[in-house]
Order: sequence, then C-alpha cells, then structure tokens
Amino acid sequence: MKSENKKTLAELLKETRQEKNLSLARLSELTKIQIYYLEALEAGQFEKLPPLVYRVGIFKRLAKFLDLSANELIRAYGKEARESEDFHNKPVAKLKNINGFILTPKKIAIFSGIFLASLLLIYLWYQVAFLVGPPNLAINLKEDTITKQESIAITGKTDSGVNLAINGENVFVASDGNFSKDVQLADGINIVEVEAVDNFGKTSKIVRQVFRNQ
Repeated sequence: MKSENKKTLAELLKETRQEKNLSLARLSELTKIQIYYLEALEAGQFEKLPPLVYRVGIFKRLAKFLDLSANELIRAYGKEARESEDFHNKPVAKLKNINGFILTPKKIAIFSGIFLASLLLIYLWYQVAFLVGPPNLAINLKEDTITKQESIAITGKTDSGVNLAINGENVFVASDGNFSKDVQLADGINIVEVEAVDNFGKTSKIVRQVFRNQ
C-alpha cells in the first residue's frame, strides 16, 4: 500500500495546482498545454501524453508555473512509468513478438533505464539550447565604408561549425572560424548583411552600408 507521505506525480501536480488556486483551464492558458494532457497527468494516464520529445517541454512548463523542479518531475514520471501496472503486469506469453523474443522483467528494467536516460538527455539538450548564446561574429568591414572599387572583400571570424551567409549566399567557414568573400558593388549605396546560425538555431547578424562612388 502506498505511504500517505509519498505522493504520486499525479497527486503532486493536482495538489500543487489547487494550492495555487488554478483551474485546469487557467493552467492550460498559462502553460499553453492542452487540458486533455493536464487531465491525463493528474489521472496518472501517461499513455495519453504526446510523444517523448514533447513531454520534456510539458514538464518544464509545469515546473515553471507550479514552482516545482523540472528534474524531479521527470524523474518521478520515469519511475512511475516503469512501475505502472500496464508496463509490468502483462503476462510474459503476451509479450512475445513475432520473432520469438520475450520481454523478461530484467529486460523490461533495462529498457526502462534507457527510456529514462533518453528523457533526461533530451531535457539537458533542451536546457543547453535555451541557455547557450548566439555565435560569435566579427567582420573587417567598417560602418559607412566608401570605395571606388567594383567589389569589396568581406573577411571575418565566427564559431566553427556554424552556417554563414553573406547577402543570402552561403559562405565556407574554415575549421578555425575564418571566412572571406568578394561582394560585387553597384553604384551608390550597397547593403552587406552577414549572418551566422549555429546548430541550436541561434543567430548573429551584422549589417553594413557601403557607398560606391565612381
């Protein structure tokens, strides 16, 4: 029998929400989580939740608005998912697949550990993507440059591995982050836009005006 002091994830979420005088509708409005999923969580019906990658975001948003720890919510979810009756109480004979592979309790425990580890890795990746800053970006071109040349060499440095474009055209970035490209100039005012995008989608951009005076 469950200890009175040991709350399930469903009980914790429901009681915390009620302590803050939040209805399911209001919590859904604040967190942008569908009421259907909130009801499923408070009922312990994890099978109704969206795919794994989206569950991390759900727990993160709930933790923010309910003043709870996202890590603790994820751990509790992983533990209860492993211990749920639907997960453990199926007869072994019914767990046999078409190739004759049988899921024993030991194998279930291993798969459960992999599942929880994957959940935590996704959460950590989400945190890193949220906290990391935009890529470094510097170029040689000064503000309001004036030239008589038909083209101008744009050189600079950014982080290795980023996608870099100058005026919308992709530019090769060396392993040390250096890059260069000649940009053709028209008479009068020219806009030079240099943009770097990292693997997390973070962007750095520099825009300069170049005036070509014949």
